[in-house]
Amino acid sequence: MADPLVDLLALDRDVRRAAQRLEQLRHWHALGTKEGRDKARSFDPFDARHVAVKATYDALGKDTPSLLDVPLRDGLLRWVHELLQARVGLDLALTDADEESELDPRLSASQLAELKAQDLARIAVGPGEPPAAKDTRGHVAHTYRDAFRAIVTSPNEGLASAALTRAGELSLRVAAVRKERRERRFEAARRIGLAHPWALASTHDVRALALSFLDASEPLAVALFKRARKDAAAPWRASSAIQLALGHGAQQGWPAYLGQRWLDETFAAIAPRGVEIAPPPEPLGSATFLRAAMAWGFAWRTSGAARSLPFALARDPYPVPAHRFGFAMASVVAEPAFQRGALDLSSRSASAQSRVLRTTMFLEARTLAARAALSADEATSASLFEEITSRVFGAPLPASLRDAWPDLRAGEPAQLLGLLGTQAFLRDLVHRYDDDWFRNPKAGKHLTSLACGPAFDLEPLSASAAPDLARAFEEAIG
Repeated sequence: MADPLVDLLALDRDVRRAAQRLEQLRHWHALGTKEGRDKARSFDPFDARHVAVKATYDALGKDTPSLLDVPLRDGLLRWVHELLQARVGLDLALTDADEESELDPRLSASQLAELKAQDLARIAVGPGEPPAAKDTRGHVAHTYRDAFRAIVTSPNEGLASAALTRAGELSLRVAAVRKERRERRFEAARRIGLAHPWALASTHDVRALALSFLDASEPLAVALFKRARKDAAAPWRASSAIQLALGHGAQQGWPAYLGQRWLDETFAAIAPRGVEIAPPPEPLGSATFLRAAMAWGFAWRTSGAARSLPFALARDPYPVPAHRFGFAMASVVAEPAFQRGALDLSSRSASAQSRVLRTTMFLEARTLAARAALSADEATSASLFEEITSRVFGAPLPASLRDAWPDLRAGEPAQLLGLLGTQAFLRDLVHRYDDDWFRNPKAGKHLTSLACGPAFDLEPLSASAAPDLARAFEEAIG
């Protein structure tokens, strides 16, 4: 056998460092502060340049390692591709963050002076209520970031609708940058010989899977929106569906504070050592507990790899199994049995609350499918954007958001693939350990053993994965 063209273990060490430095940079510029963005702009995550260049990708593609090293070589191919994409798109990603937080250029001098005074006042009193929270009381948002956030933080549909309109007004420059970012991503993929930026993520046609799930779940969505419109206090808009997905109708039994301790105690039967996650998600309705359970499951699967496993096997830019773990744990929280046992609700209250949470999960699933369908093409037509968002939210998003939403996310297809594989995953757990598998320590040992494996999922989805998921939601909600 010929000598390998690439020292895989040496490259793996350099890829690990670059991936960690890139994550650090993304954390800074995602903070939404000028200081964070300036810090990110002065930081180069690619001090080892060779991890993010076409020459390294080509060398890996031509390499012929032993059969034992093929998974590592393939994992490095995925990482080098995504690091290359991050490098060539870094300037636009930072500009994107700037535009999100850019003040409305139509502000008068007196309005700018007032905003500056408010900022100085907040600095004087120290950390407190985030500026965007003021939008929930009717204060006009002056940045795209604050307007978009106000859609979910608003206490009623009227203010959420106003926030959506404001986001549309402030989206033009954000949309222009994101359109260019998407075009550059597709061009970079073509230059290294890939037919699509997602070509290494899956052998499946992700766009076709997304549309298949939207089609299969359409009748249930139509019925849900029909009922919701009757109860709505204002004319239905896309923001109404976003508010509905927050799960405000499931408020009983939850702890006053959502933290690491509650999650570890809740899932102690299957993970007695606990699982450390990042700070819990911001409280936004009862859906927060679903998001927290999802993050806990994701962290459990991600942190289970042995320390001796090479980085490109222990971590992957498309962590489908980790997302599947996360969706499985969220489904547990939405179960009536969990509501009765963990939250001490009556059977009637547990069933009602479970239906609200499953509705939240259903709307989130369709949103993920919409994101994948709209992100899969290099450009999105106005008619397709209107059609997809009308189906998912019951009313179209403002046309000006066409290139601004969805935002560009690394590993976008992994969430949808993990979601579509969740039903088969749950069926296997129920078959092995019964309906209350989440209370069975043997199930925990089984899941822990799965978490020790490589982060990338080579297992193909069933041809019926999308209809199966739609049918499961129909049975749980309809």
